Amino acid sequence: MNIYPNKQMKYLLLILATTGTALSFASIFNSASASELTVNVNSVVNNKTIAQARTCPKYAGGGRLSAQVETRNFLIHICDRQGKLFYTGISKRDGKGIYSLPTYTEEGTGYVAKNGQYEYIVTGASLDIFKNGKVVQSENVIRYISGYSN
Repeated sequence: MNIYPNKQMKYLLLILATTGTALSFASIFNSASASELTVNVNSVVNNKTIAQARTCPKYAGGGRLSAQVETRNFLIHICDRQGKLFYTGISKRDGKGIYSLPTYTEEGTGYVAKNGQYEYIVTGASLDIFKNGKVVQSENVIRYISGYSN
């Protein structure tokens, strides 16, 4: 018996399964229908997700993604454009941010971006914001994606 009578529902289930969301719905479906939620590694959705994970968004200036870092209050993109790194940090609260600051890597420190009196240091563990050499804000990283890992 096909419990998914229309084409749109099948596509929704494919998208949910591909993104991992379907796992939370697994208890709703019986075992026969849950088997329909298998993920095809060559699906368009997977390829698009992988491409997005390696590319910086337009608002961050585009380019190749070096790192995407998320803290409780910020979403940060480190973008590589023609061999030069740029930092974009956006507040999750109000959407305001710092766009395309020239950035460099410092061994043992991480990514470093400077904007006047402010310095932003991003590692896989934290975001530290300095003003005139003193820490004014520090947040733990809750998600780190390296654009070079795939």
